[in-house]
Amino acid sequence: MNQSLLIKGGRLLDPGLGLDFCGDIYIEGGRIKAVQKDSRDIKCSPDNIIDASGLIVVPGFIDLHCHLREPGYEKKETIYTGSRAGAKGGFTTICCMPNTCPPIDRAPTVSLIKQIADKDSVIRIIPIGCITKGSQGKELSPMYELAQSGVAGFSDDGSPVSDSSLMLRA
Repeated sequence: MNQSLLIKGGRLLDPGLGLDFCGDIYIEGGRIKAVQKDSRDIKCSPDNIIDASGLIVVPGFIDLHCHLREPGYEKKETIYTGSRAGAKGGFTTICCMPNTCPPIDRAPTVSLIKQIADKDSVIRIIPIGCITKGSQGKELSPMYELAQSGVAGFSDDGSPVSDSSLMLRA
């Protein structure tokens, strides 16, 4: 099905593209086909038109610091629930902190999170790896291996790396 959607009359704001004007966005087949000030020439079913008058229309947000807690602490949050909460707030990508059990300090944990996210998430999930093994602040994690496995950055979230020379090496 090649469904179309027309978002009309919103303030289109995208600093990356230099957009800031009131206009319309036409989407077809899940892809933006037109961004313009007036869409009178676009044919779209009235059921597929969203009136965005008085609203701001922006690209999806990215949260660089969230706590999904999976694996290990699913009673607090899961990738399933956290991704849906993020999506409701306008986020299309969230970066999950490494305070999980096991912590995100090895490539297999990154792979596990990606597998769960592929199955359960409605938005993009990018893990953040530990700076130190187990976030213990004593020994560097295998940062190159973690980077190769797809982490977006490094943090010992909530556990400061007190050793300045260790942090400098990181």
